[in-house]
Amino acid sequence: MTENEKRKKSKGKEISRGEAGGEENFGNTTTVELSREVFAGSVPAAQRAYFEIVGPHGKGKIVELGTEDIILGRSPECQVRLTPKNVSRNHARVFFRNEEYHIEDLNSTNGVYVNGIKVEKCVLRDNDQIEIGGVKILFNEERTLQKNETSK
Repeated sequence: MTENEKRKKSKGKEISRGEAGGEENFGNTTTVELSREVFAGSVPAAQRAYFEIVGPHGKGKIVELGTEDIILGRSPECQVRLTPKNVSRNHARVFFRNEEYHIEDLNSTNGVYVNGIKVEKCVLRDNDQIEIGGVKILFNEERTLQKNETSK
């Protein structure tokens, strides 16, 4: 039987292990998201992420990032308050998902720029330069593997 005939014969039915060259087909299932722990196992790592505000009204200020959502804006209720008039009251949100930090524009008037590109939402990487209403912010992320106690 040719390869093309095999494909036609198996079309529409579930193929078990061995019928398709050693591959396993689980039928018409959807993709399942795996956590990093399930996929790669437990890797002892230390992580630190922070913003360094390098632009107007906050030069040199360091803002540590954790796993909680942070709102950046002009409003006194924001976790990171940026005072220039070009900054919207609730300008952007930073959040931590799947071991990565993301930034999202909250329908601001002047937008969010990452490395000079206007974004609606994007993943942040070490040394990304963010601009919000004329305020320049540097995103820093440090990841280090921790030594296992058993590997001494």
